[in-house]
Amino acid sequence: MNPVPARGRRHRIEHVETLQPSDIPRFGRLGVVAVQQPFHGNPSPVQLAVWSANLGPERASRGWAQRSILDAGGRLAMGSDWPVVTLDPRFQINMAINRTTPGGTPPGGWLPEQRLTLASAIDAYTTGAAYASFDEQRKGQLIPGMLADIVILSTDVFANPPEKFLDAEVALTIFDGKVVYRKTQP
Repeated sequence: MNPVPARGRRHRIEHVETLQPSDIPRFGRLGVVAVQQPFHGNPSPVQLAVWSANLGPERASRGWAQRSILDAGGRLAMGSDWPVVTLDPRFQINMAINRTTPGGTPPGGWLPEQRLTLASAIDAYTTGAAYASFDEQRKGQLIPGMLADIVILSTDVFANPPEKFLDAEVALTIFDGKVVYRKTQP
């Protein structure tokens, strides 16, 4: 017997990297959260070559189908998978919105039809991740009464083109209501 807990159940699949096309609409239909770590899809020549060789070209062509999952009504959550890759969420978000390495390769992005908007990527990293962990009542949004662990960037990332996203540096970090990092001026 497996009784339903008081808070209910919320199913999620971690490391959603490549899918059968027929599985994409099932996320939304079944209410399953697709959890991705976009930087694993970093299309550096070495990483992409190894990943593609292991999967084969047909399956590799369906890597990190984040846009397709959202378009089909699915929920998306993102995380870093640290310490396997960097803890810095900017690299995850850059991969999600540009589908390129931090240096901008390949030109035009790898599987560019799967790019997310900046707002969608930030949503997956904040409200999507909070929902996936049953924490949407205490984190994931900047509203009164919620935890406010935030990072202030050096520039308005929404005002710049996506390919300039990584130009923004961390200016200030607030954790548990306290400033824990402040960039010093050069």
